[in-house]
Amino acid sequence: MLLTLACLYSMGFLSASMATLEVGPLFAGAMRVIIASLFLLVVAHVTGAGLVRGKKLWLMASIYGALSLSLPFIILPWTLIYISTTTASIYYAVIPIEVLLLSRIFLGTPISLRKWAGFTLASAGIIILALAGAAGDDATRAAPRIQDSFNGELPVWIPHLACIMTAVFIASGGVLFQMMPRASAISITASAFLVGNILAVPVALASLPATMPSPAGIGWLLCAGIVVSGYGMLLRGQLIQRESAIYTSTNGYVVPLTTGLFGVTILGESIGLVSVMAYMLVLGGLLLLRR
Repeated sequence: MLLTLACLYSMGFLSASMATLEVGPLFAGAMRVIIASLFLLVVAHVTGAGLVRGKKLWLMASIYGALSLSLPFIILPWTLIYISTTTASIYYAVIPIEVLLLSRIFLGTPISLRKWAGFTLASAGIIILALAGAAGDDATRAAPRIQDSFNGELPVWIPHLACIMTAVFIASGGVLFQMMPRASAISITASAFLVGNILAVPVALASLPATMPSPAGIGWLLCAGIVVSGYGMLLRGQLIQRESAIYTSTNGYVVPLTTGLFGVTILGESIGLVSVMAYMLVLGGLLLLRR
């Protein structure tokens, strides 16, 4: 389940980039949420799980859906115009450390000195990568055909910061999911995505593409919505309930490797020394956390 989830995360970066080429970043991100919501509503109905019940669970599922699913999923494709999928995946690789800190704050999970060292080492990797991106290092940039599809100038550090913040929001969602009263993962995920439409639908309507996307573009939208977001977030919820948010977040070990492979072979991205150094520091920090 963990390896499957890691592959789905990598597919998420790829599908977001490919869909952006066809329909633009905001529409691609918003439709990812809308399609996932429709898919999960069908799953909830067919399985008999239904939606969540009770004010407390609805409140927590609503926060999870709006801030930890809809918001980062809408923003992520926009960041991929400016930064490479490999760079984004390395930022997401730090989610295990973010989950650890949030678990310490909200769940009381103890953090040893060795784990603090791991946090420091991985943070150094992220700082190096972010600074390199802010300086315009080519290895942190998106493939030319993605970058050239958007007109306008923007300080290069803003997309990097935005991508890091989406990772923080997703990490907080894992901890929030673990804190929820016991309920079906299908019910929680379907309810969360349903609430997430409050953000996704207005964004989709405001960013409608000028022309009908090609069959390939529609395919990437369906892949992002059904396979990556719908099934992927459902699998994530089940794994959190079965093991823990910290265990589930360790898919970050594998994601940069598979995402880098997709980026180089499909998107024509490059992987430079800075990206390799950053990932090695992050990986070293993660290994310290798991020893």
